[in-house]
Amino acid sequence: MKTVFLGITAFAGGFCIMGLELLGFRIFAPTFGYSSYVWGSLIGIILAALSVGYVFGGRLADRKPQATVLYKLVLAAGCYLFVMLILYRRILSFSYLRLGTVLGSMFATCLIYGPPMVLLSMVSPFIIRLLTVQQKAGSIAGGIYGISNTGSILGTFLTAFVLVRVLGSHLTFILLSLIIVTVGLVGLVSHSPRWAVSLLVLAITPFSFPRRAENLLLRRESFYNDLRVLKREDGKMTLSVNRWTSYSVAVGEKEGYLTGRSYYDYFNAAALLTEPREILVLGMGAGTSVKQYLHFFPEAHIEAVEIDPEIIRIAKDKRYFGVEEGPRLKIFAKDARPFLSKTEKKYDVIEVDMFQGGPYVPFYVTSKEFFELVVEHLQPNGVMMMNVLSLSDNWTLLCSIEKTIKAAFPTVLTVRVGRSSNYLLIGLKRKMNVPGEVSQILRGKMGTHGELRRTINDFIDNIVFLPELEEAHVFTDDKSDVERVTFKMVDKYVREIPLKE
Repeated sequence: MKTVFLGITAFAGGFCIMGLELLGFRIFAPTFGYSSYVWGSLIGIILAALSVGYVFGGRLADRKPQATVLYKLVLAAGCYLFVMLILYRRILSFSYLRLGTVLGSMFATCLIYGPPMVLLSMVSPFIIRLLTVQQKAGSIAGGIYGISNTGSILGTFLTAFVLVRVLGSHLTFILLSLIIVTVGLVGLVSHSPRWAVSLLVLAITPFSFPRRAENLLLRRESFYNDLRVLKREDGKMTLSVNRWTSYSVAVGEKEGYLTGRSYYDYFNAAALLTEPREILVLGMGAGTSVKQYLHFFPEAHIEAVEIDPEIIRIAKDKRYFGVEEGPRLKIFAKDARPFLSKTEKKYDVIEVDMFQGGPYVPFYVTSKEFFELVVEHLQPNGVMMMNVLSLSDNWTLLCSIEKTIKAAFPTVLTVRVGRSSNYLLIGLKRKMNVPGEVSQILRGKMGTHGELRRTINDFIDNIVFLPELEEAHVFTDDKSDVERVTFKMVDKYVREIPLKE
């Protein structure tokens, strides 16, 4: 029976190692974003921790080939993870604000995952040592690694496709930690009943559940994002994606259709540079701009694309944002670029708003090839508009995206959204004089769009010309360092602000 439980231990160790590694991408993303830099930091440091554990696990097993030592290691890993359940959000926030994206993700990985991964990787060599007889060393080692890898395979698929989707990342973290603690406790108690008192360690479980914020109306975790619906001080509801707030703002008859000089309002002014009859929204969010277009342009037909089905469900929920599909609005749960590649339709307006909360954006929607694809799907007088967040005084990201758009569009217009860090980059398919002809067209629309008069004036007053930065460059599908440029900007920004949770 004890031999069987050693096999269960090997399986559970492999399951939890891979489950925790995949989970790391989810719990790190709200703070550090999804990128190859964060993935590389997480995977590289975990592999290093596993290598250390394999070496020291084998040496310790040779010195003390005792099952109680093995299960003490497992229990220690589980207890450490439960402590991290209480602290990991603080660690992530501190690492991000003090060390930036790349170094911060490395530091956080070392602190959150380093010790338990070292301890868990000691399991397989330890079990092999406990079971090995000289004549069967090879078959026993192969069998244990086979069992462990089977657990890893199941941990990979179950975590990615079931646990995170059903439970969310925090409850999945609790479940995996609980599996490790349980295996450690059962193993110790089965070999020495005096360890039964250690069951008290489970008393820390309730402390690992997060407290609900007062302004939090809803929290859900999707396959892509950590989503929260928040109620602002002014009573308006906003959708927060990952650590960034105001991803979308509720608008309507009750709240009013203008948000108050945000980039959503400016989108409507930019749309007036053409006749907005067919509009495509890439990155619908909770539907702020969609509801504005339906109201301000009553003849328009809108197609909205949103990759995250959970965001679409929240957007349609009448308790929060109340977006309704109908004859004038169709919503597609698809990735923006593949959708654009497959459709043959041409649009008057294409809105691009696919930043994943804050400044992070998939590289393939900032490349020259993507913007050329947008041009192909615009009518002759069509308009593309894109919101870009430019933090601090580092303009490399903004100027590089502007330069990339200029490689595809004959006319590019840049508008700062009030005094915020948001900028609108507007690509026009036809050649136009900026700002003269643009201002003239927009002022001519004030008579028929009186509700947007103030927004149009603000839009015109905030037309800017970006500097010619030597470090700004064109992003392509083949070579795009948008992640590095973004991280450099964010790291500079977080160093300039006070430490906060």
